[in-house]
Amino acid sequence: MTTNQIEPQVLRVGHMTYLNSEVFYRKLPLDSCELVVMTPRAMAAAVEQGDLQAGPLPIAEVLRLGDRVRSLGNIGVACDGPALSVFLFSHKPISELSGSNIAVTTHTATSIQLLRVLFSDLWNVSDHRFVQMTDDHDAALTIGDAALEQLSLGDFQHNYDLGTAWKSLTGLPFVFAEWVVRTDTPNELSELFERQLIESSRVGINSIEEISRARSDEKMSKTDVANYVRNFDYFLGPDERSGQQEFKRRLSKLPEWRPSAS
Repeated sequence: MTTNQIEPQVLRVGHMTYLNSEVFYRKLPLDSCELVVMTPRAMAAAVEQGDLQAGPLPIAEVLRLGDRVRSLGNIGVACDGPALSVFLFSHKPISELSGSNIAVTTHTATSIQLLRVLFSDLWNVSDHRFVQMTDDHDAALTIGDAALEQLSLGDFQHNYDLGTAWKSLTGLPFVFAEWVVRTDTPNELSELFERQLIESSRVGINSIEEISRARSDEKMSKTDVANYVRNFDYFLGPDERSGQQEFKRRLSKLPEWRPSAS
């Protein structure tokens, strides 16, 4: 922090508006932080640059940032099997995707790295090209609420849930995001927010019926929303950490690569 900067009174925190992150924010005290709505990739960049102090960052970016961030309460978004909203939608069977154009949402930082691992270690897909959604493509990687919408449209003949594929490959859960804070954040601020986040997440997990009433629509019933939110694990235990380390190991074997800035 430069000498002419003023320490923040509250943390600037990334707000992930995806349905599977609702449990974190619904019961978070209004005065606990300044929330800034951002997509996963943008949030990671903002934390790296110091524009945000904390947020639920894509796990691939958490691994990359290393000791520049620390975990907040061992809280994140993980699944032990189907992710239900991280899909490769394809006009071809997965066995025919070598040499194809794969469109990728600009939101993703982790799912695209998971897809690279699955292409290499599970599906044996090679010589593919990652392109933008507006380019011609044979398959598309879509995440979050947009994936839920695409699933309901049925525009693609094939869809592959990346959480299911990871479980098939490793037998382990997959961690998509983890709450972290910059390690240069004043301790009193980060520790206070950590306590508030842990409590709000616990209460939020017990408020799924309330979430389902607020977030249901013509595409997802209250039951659909409740089942979807309950599908995720929000406190990261030993199994989730094992899955995280296995992802780190497999990703490290691939050529270093990140999607270009959008």
